[in-house]
Amino acid sequence: MTSYQIEQKDIDVLGTNAKIIYTLSFEHASRHLVDISMEIHDIDQQSITVGLPVWMPGSYKIRDMIMHLGNINVYGMNGEHVKWHWHSKSSFIIETIGISSLRISYTYYANEKGVRSSHINRNHAYIVPVGTLLYVENRIDEIHHVIINRNPDQWPKITTALSPVSTKSDHIYGALNYHILLDSPIEIGNHQVLSFTLDNSLHELAIISKIPVDGNWLLEEIKRAVLIEKEFWGDLPYDRYVFFLLVAEGQRGGLEHLRCNVSAVEPSAFSDKVAAQQMMSLLVHEFFHTWNVKRIRPIELGPFDYTKENYTSMLWLAEGFTSYYDDYLSYRAGFYSQSEYLNILAQSHLGRLARVPGRFAMSIKDSSYLAWVKLYSMSPDQNNRFPSYYVKGGIITLLLDMLIIIKSNGNKRLEHALQQMYSLYKINPHTGFTENQIIEIIENSCEVSIQSELIHWLNGKDELPYHDIFSAFGLQWSDSASISQFDFYGELRPFLQKPEFVFCGWGIREESGKLFIRDIEEGTPSAEAGIGIDDEIIAINGVRVSSIKALQDCMNANGIDKKADIIAHSDGIIYNTSLKPIKQHSYSLTINHNLSSEQKHLLDYWLLRS
Repeated sequence: MTSYQIEQKDIDVLGTNAKIIYTLSFEHASRHLVDISMEIHDIDQQSITVGLPVWMPGSYKIRDMIMHLGNINVYGMNGEHVKWHWHSKSSFIIETIGISSLRISYTYYANEKGVRSSHINRNHAYIVPVGTLLYVENRIDEIHHVIINRNPDQWPKITTALSPVSTKSDHIYGALNYHILLDSPIEIGNHQVLSFTLDNSLHELAIISKIPVDGNWLLEEIKRAVLIEKEFWGDLPYDRYVFFLLVAEGQRGGLEHLRCNVSAVEPSAFSDKVAAQQMMSLLVHEFFHTWNVKRIRPIELGPFDYTKENYTSMLWLAEGFTSYYDDYLSYRAGFYSQSEYLNILAQSHLGRLARVPGRFAMSIKDSSYLAWVKLYSMSPDQNNRFPSYYVKGGIITLLLDMLIIIKSNGNKRLEHALQQMYSLYKINPHTGFTENQIIEIIENSCEVSIQSELIHWLNGKDELPYHDIFSAFGLQWSDSASISQFDFYGELRPFLQKPEFVFCGWGIREESGKLFIRDIEEGTPSAEAGIGIDDEIIAINGVRVSSIKALQDCMNANGIDKKADIIAHSDGIIYNTSLKPIKQHSYSLTINHNLSSEQKHLLDYWLLRS
């Protein structure tokens, strides 16, 4: 491989020829199947190796997607069978002595909805190329074409970040290389498509939903997000970009791609204000990846080895930075008010990390390195051992941004360093950044020294210095116990003092009228009581509990620091234990009264909107 090329404009592919061509057919779509034919030409070796990636960029887990691929046959162009044999679990070798062209046929089963998986039925086809389209070893840098055979009366629309090969056909698409191909999902069906143009770049919104949703409203909000992020970075690095949105019950999450992103939300995102704000933060997050991780990336993440884990200790850059800026830029875009943004930081960032004892057990760099076996395979005990590089990484980025503002006296911020990283990427797009390079760029761009603090935060397992940093901005971080309040009726007549909400440190799942322990937080009353994951909670103080609400009511009625007797069940044996609940903590990040002029200057600079 001579270089790592990920930039593609539609005009680059128009009129091209390819020696590697896939044809996708959907005669058996109702059975969740796609039939794939792959032609390979200009073969000049005695054998070639063909395979499917075992993981996908942006999702650091071995997924072995070839498990859904079958019925492999290899033919010469005249229909004669060609010998082949398995080389590994995800690759096979084809004997090609005297053969210059061949065709591979196979079937792929796709029946899993989500941002990382292909899904096909009689209504549509969503194709994730990284999990469905084979590569030819040592020919990844070549142009690849994809032909989509479908009934246009049944499935009239095709939306993809792949580029059209012809202006006369709507079913042949291409990529300059396999890296771009595998990172370009395809939606085929009758989905809703809307678009707008900003700075001569076309933006498409493809909404995949069985229920009607207000796409026009969402398009306007996405316009605002794109404008804010364009102002942040300085330009848009593409000619066309696609926002795919899957709307369905039980769906959530997102995955970034080179010229698109795929996000999933529940229908409530179009009817509930909080859910809508969360959707916009998700879209901002995935769009931010267009620059950060796809272009500004750890040196280990591109070019990729698709046959095994690609380890890096720098996912704090890829995901931590992005996890800070998703809500920050959502605030800058106006999706959050100032008070809402501070509350989001307190509850969803700082408060969330406060409930992860694993932050004292593992550094964020180790968390990143072990993402392949930790983050996407979370055990019920994982929070006690493992801090997410999303959550802790985002908070470290918050503190780093504030530290730069403090040391520059409100003249520089982290985004200035990110803009410089983007400029350096454009000079040398083939190579990522090392940790030392990132630190050097930050210090040179912002004209401050941050190396000792950042390295300590990345390698350390102690509590982060919230109070020291926040106090310079006149901010007060509190994780104090919640205070009981009154309910009122009529003309503010006191009716009932709300019970103090208690905290036991357990997570509960409800199954068919039974309550089971989902997780236990280390160092909490439930852990000290010896209650285990998957134990069943039967009764509290002699009262049978069969719903989460009943359990909460019993524990709240028991009160703070008073022993609650518990009857529980573990592996067929009943046991008795007790615990003393403590007060439920309440997290807040508030602006102090009577700010000094210096505090106000720094706070205003940090919260400045464009």
